[in-house]
Amino acid sequence: MPTKITLNPGYAGGVYVLDHGEFYTCLGFDVVLKKAGALATELNSPENSPVPNERGTMAAYRKYAALVDKARQKNISTGWRSRVDLTADLIGLEGKRVEVIDCYGDRRRFIVGRSTGWIPCHLEIKSRSSSGGEAVWGTPFRSVRIVGGTA
Repeated sequence: MPTKITLNPGYAGGVYVLDHGEFYTCLGFDVVLKKAGALATELNSPENSPVPNERGTMAAYRKYAALVDKARQKNISTGWRSRVDLTADLIGLEGKRVEVIDCYGDRRRFIVGRSTGWIPCHLEIKSRSSSGGEAVWGTPFRSVRIVGGTA
């Protein structure tokens, strides 16, 4: 848990700046609303989701953090894992090599991976010998196709 959270409404559409002591991370105002809404739906807790007029407030962040904690508790008690950070176009393609054209028109090839934890995301694995990869980005994709061969 971050030790301090501040608001920066002027940066990239508005972000929460999370001070973890030795490093900082940022989480967009819109990301918090979207992810909290999706988690609230998954957890059948719509009353706990921030509403649009709370965008960019600490109230919205606290609701988001409470939903993430509720997801963590559900994972601990049942093994359940959220699907909110998975890329819809890639569900079921884990382990397959794909070629995508992303929302910017760029073409990329990678092996679809999946992170661990209670809110996993899809990963872009460059080759079979890679030990990991970065989170999938550039969604929604314009196209996705399975391709043969190795990276």
